[in-house]
Amino acid sequence: MIKDDIAPDVVAAIEDIVRHEVGRFGLLDVRVRVSEDHDGDPILRIDADYEAGGEPVDPEVVAGLGLKLRNRLWDMNEQRFPHVRHNFSEQQKVVGFP
Repeated sequence: MIKDDIAPDVVAAIEDIVRHEVGRFGLLDVRVRVSEDHDGDPILRIDADYEAGGEPVDPEVVAGLGLKLRNRLWDMNEQRFPHVRHNFSEQQKVVGFP
């Protein structure tokens, strides 16, 4: 049976980590929902929406977000893997690119 709810403390932890790690890149909103991966396993789908502005995006910070989320969630006994989708503005600047 797939657990289709998310504990409020899990959602709060996800939002806190995402805002702390990538908030400076123009983060507007974080949404969390239960979904399935390509194998049909339950996951936590995390959508992060950004506006143009803020600091240029640092790809290393963005790449490290998944590991930080996973470690925190597993510490909370949440076994579903977090999948993050970053919805950046087309005008967003990126570190190392003009």
